[in-house]
Amino acid sequence: MSLFTFTAGAVNGLLLGGLYAITALGFSMVFGVMRLVNIPHGEILVLGAFLSYFISPALGFDPLLTIVLVAPILFFIGYLIQRWLLNPVMGKGIEPVLLTAFALSSIAHSLFILFWSVNTRTITTRYSDQGLKLAGLNVALMYLIAFCLSVVGLLGIHLFITRTYLGKAIRAAAQDPETARVMGINVKSIYALTYAIAAGIAALGGTLIGMIYSFSPASGLPWLLKGLVIVVLGGMGSIVGTLLGGVILGVAEELGAAAFGIGYRDIIGLLIFLLVLYIRPTGLFGRSSA
Repeated sequence: MSLFTFTAGAVNGLLLGGLYAITALGFSMVFGVMRLVNIPHGEILVLGAFLSYFISPALGFDPLLTIVLVAPILFFIGYLIQRWLLNPVMGKGIEPVLLTAFALSSIAHSLFILFWSVNTRTITTRYSDQGLKLAGLNVALMYLIAFCLSVVGLLGIHLFITRTYLGKAIRAAAQDPETARVMGINVKSIYALTYAIAAGIAALGGTLIGMIYSFSPASGLPWLLKGLVIVVLGGMGSIVGTLLGGVILGVAEELGAAAFGIGYRDIIGLLIFLLVLYIRPTGLFGRSSA
């Protein structure tokens, strides 16, 4: 691998890592607060992509602007899912929660096929295929846009969790639910709001996925697995670690594809995942409170 190829792969991997991070942030939040493996997370991302795909031409909006409509929709759906379907089975063992989550994922996948068929779609814009040069390197414009929006979104959530009263309540519920209840915090409501926020964040992740990649009703599982890899790399529940985990995965995939071929990019990520899980199960960067 030449130095130029290595540098180009590292830069593109860094930018791609931002997209990976924002798609995994909701997954990381739900696990960090509720210790819940959010299996429907992939379907929520795909729903965000589908909504942006249909809303954009219907209203004449740029796909990125549809986020202001898609995010509240997913927020509301996420709140209902947690409040009325997941909360009632939490605290009754891991099996009921996992089975409910699996059922939600399967139902969502079937509904996507029923309403939108199995066809593959892509959200296209006039700048979808544009590129630019950074220090002599060719960079996809959408990679750069995705990275910038992802960093802004991650920073916003980090400030929300660390600086606001609701954010502190979420951290308290994550650290010690029983003590939080004694202090007057409605933990079930906090869980529902956390899940809703995570779903709202998926509006951004899903829209960016649709603008950069093709997607279909079956796209949820690959993005769920990618989110799991990122959360393990960055530290389960860590917002900052999610960004770092996304960057590590993005760089590893791009360099692996450059060195061994495009068919090996996913394998490289999974091998790193297994290695980190074996050496440091809590993740490379530990675990924060949210």
